[in-house]
Amino acid sequence: MEMKRKQEEEDRKKRAEEEKAMQAELEVQLALEREEQAQRATMLEQERRDRELAMRIAQSEAELISEEGQTDASLRRGPQVQATKAAAGVKKHDLSKWKYAELRDVINTSCDIELLAACREEFHRRLKVYHAWKSKNRKRNDDGSDQRAPKSVTDYAEQNPAPPTTGQHQEVTMNRQQRYFRIPFIRPADQYKDPHNKKKGWWYAHFDGPWIARQMELHPDKQPIVLVAGKDDMEMCELSLEETGLTRKRGAEILPRQFEEIWERCDGMQYLKKAIENKQARPTYATAMLQSLLK
Repeated sequence: MEMKRKQEEEDRKKRAEEEKAMQAELEVQLALEREEQAQRATMLEQERRDRELAMRIAQSEAELISEEGQTDASLRRGPQVQATKAAAGVKKHDLSKWKYAELRDVINTSCDIELLAACREEFHRRLKVYHAWKSKNRKRNDDGSDQRAPKSVTDYAEQNPAPPTTGQHQEVTMNRQQRYFRIPFIRPADQYKDPHNKKKGWWYAHFDGPWIARQMELHPDKQPIVLVAGKDDMEMCELSLEETGLTRKRGAEILPRQFEEIWERCDGMQYLKKAIENKQARPTYATAMLQSLLK
């Protein structure tokens, strides 16, 4: 009888220990679930904010198209007045609240170096957010046709985020240095068709200070693609020169004449000339040089 009682007592203690262990495990699981829920809520909130910002950018694009077809009375007062007004206003307003058209007008007319740097920085920040939002919502079967730079460039930017003021600081201090680059470029859709990379393409970039001014893509059996800042911003690399890592890539930098030879061969001069005539090109070193040649 005593042995039976001891056995029952041991069984009771064992069950109590098992229940305690299960309770502890359950509490850990619940804590993990609460943490995951909090992380999901934070991620959803960030995605919501990204969507809202992307929608504002898209709305600004629509407003820009509408404004292009109208004569803005304020612009008739001359670029000098607009640049002065913008310089005074930047101290009172957060640039993140400016419309795309307002940023564009300041970039195209202002002579204030610091204001220009701030506007260009804000403009490219919006492009980065917009493209990040598009990339996040891209379909799984997307062929990467909207890829604006080689994967090595975008991967470097993701792995080595630059300080937020890099572009502004560089533009003011580097005196708009002109740098030219060429690196291999194979689009994802072409990579599967040519696994041995026999039909390798090339990506050319001309950076006017920290930001890209001209871009080219040369792929075998395809027409060359030439792009200029202002007219083709949505198709061009939105990263600053520092963010691309191109200056650290061995063999990537080329001489100006090497870039210009390919640019002329691909009818880039005619493309840029037409963009200037249609007031689509943003003022850069390239536009200034071409305009001086045409005088």
